[in-house]
Amino acid sequence: MRAPETTTATKPSPSRAIGVSVPVSQRPPWQPVISAVIILMLAAIGLYLTAPKSDDFFWSDAPRHALNGAFILDLLREHPLHNLSAWAMAYYVRYPALTILFYPPFFYGIEAVFFAMFGVSHAVAQLAVCFFAFLLGLGAYAFGRLAMGRIAALGLALMLMGAPEMAFWSRQVMLDIPAYAMGVAGMVFLALWLQRTAPAYLYLSAAALLAAVYTKYTAGYLVLPATIAAFWARGWRLFLDRHVQIVLILGIVLSLPALYLLTHFGDANFGSVAGRPGDLPRFSPGAWLFYARQIPGQLGYAIPLLALCGLVLLVAGQLQWRLPTWLSIMLIAWIATGYICFSLIEVREPRHDIIILFPLIFLAAMTLDFMGRRLALGSIPVLLAGVAVYAYSVAFAAPPVVTGYRDIAAYVAGHAPKNGVVLFAGYRDGNFVFAIREHTERPDLTLIRADKLLLTVAVERIRGVQEAGLDETAILSLLKSAGVSMVVAQADFWQDIPQMARLYNVLRGDAFHLDRSFPIIGDLSLNDGRDANGNGRVDIFQATYPVKQDGKVMTYDLPIVGHTVTGRIGAQ
Repeated sequence: MRAPETTTATKPSPSRAIGVSVPVSQRPPWQPVISAVIILMLAAIGLYLTAPKSDDFFWSDAPRHALNGAFILDLLREHPLHNLSAWAMAYYVRYPALTILFYPPFFYGIEAVFFAMFGVSHAVAQLAVCFFAFLLGLGAYAFGRLAMGRIAALGLALMLMGAPEMAFWSRQVMLDIPAYAMGVAGMVFLALWLQRTAPAYLYLSAAALLAAVYTKYTAGYLVLPATIAAFWARGWRLFLDRHVQIVLILGIVLSLPALYLLTHFGDANFGSVAGRPGDLPRFSPGAWLFYARQIPGQLGYAIPLLALCGLVLLVAGQLQWRLPTWLSIMLIAWIATGYICFSLIEVREPRHDIIILFPLIFLAAMTLDFMGRRLALGSIPVLLAGVAVYAYSVAFAAPPVVTGYRDIAAYVAGHAPKNGVVLFAGYRDGNFVFAIREHTERPDLTLIRADKLLLTVAVERIRGVQEAGLDETAILSLLKSAGVSMVVAQADFWQDIPQMARLYNVLRGDAFHLDRSFPIIGDLSLNDGRDANGNGRVDIFQATYPVKQDGKVMTYDLPIVGHTVTGRIGAQ
């Protein structure tokens, strides 16, 4: 029989709040749940406190996700419904680091709520991500309660939140953890529906899974294990259920906008499926072993070994008394279908598979719980493992940072002329653009990216670069006609591309003078232009020619979404 989770009703429990003893049976039934919520909230706060929050984004997409939330906020504030397309294009011309159409909008809407309450900043964007990290912990706890006690479920949740890969992405403004949280919530509600047959859980499951898809398209694969588990539990009767039919119809209809966004603005997504030069061939052994090789780095070695033991126990029937067959099938399908889907995508990154790691952590927790009960230790081993994993990641696995762009943006905001046009030439345009957007006192500034002005880059250099073919005289004429008064240039950025080398020759000529230099330090990549000391440098140049604003119309080619953007410089 399953071991009891509480002691007898006669054993007193001291209450420090009122100084009396209260029998366990007289405790409010929701008290343990509230305790778990508080602990998981504190765990999310710990992740937040140890995350970068000062415009020191490391991952290049992170400031873009933050800027997308600011775009939604500004859109809601200005509600330019009479000419939405022109307004959005003008916004991109001013802040050319948006990716709002390339990615689905759910997280950005939530992020905009946080920005509305607390202001637009890196710290607030990170707070929104850690809110989803908290929801992820709650989802793991709820899923754990399907098969284990409260203590073990809490250990499972802490193990998930503290696993190296999850702790890393919980401290970056990225979509992975928000999508993960909504995906796990969807699977929890589905399991509750299969367990209790209450239709409300089915609708909540569909809503959460849709939210996951509208956060990150790849989360949609969870529909596969969800369908497999539901069919295994209900058989063909599943499709005769009126509520299932309604959910299917609503799911298809509500997925159409996401399908439209993906097909009309997701050229780069299809490029990721097709692959880049140098990617592993889709059907090579290396491609299919890629994510398996990442798991020890994502979870450590202990969790995968315990998960393997849990899988053996599951197959051997040792866990069937706690896991109904359909739940076992759900876990196995969750891993298998995800592994197949992500392996078929030619562009492979370790973070892509984090959504399939939860079943492994769940099986590891089940193994520890099984061993603990055999050794008369109860669920303590699971809780200790969760605390240990979380504590290690928070204390010893600090996330990488790149610092310097907050100071650069502050200098530009303080020295650029009114209605100034600033050219940025560098790798971390997202860091700089978002840092400028934080300066709400300078909505008059317009930013231009040199790589958009002089090049056409297909998302990243490895996918191809086309040059405008301008000589130095033409480049200077272009800068003058755009009214560029200040240039922020990363030292020696992409000097191997002739067009960029000519731009830097112009900056070193008589038309500009060097005004200030800022060091860029932290966990720099080769694209950051590291010097012999491992640091980068960004120079600020002031124009020496008379600056004129003639309202030049800019047209940017955006290969990432397969469209062009046109807007007038200085348009508000």
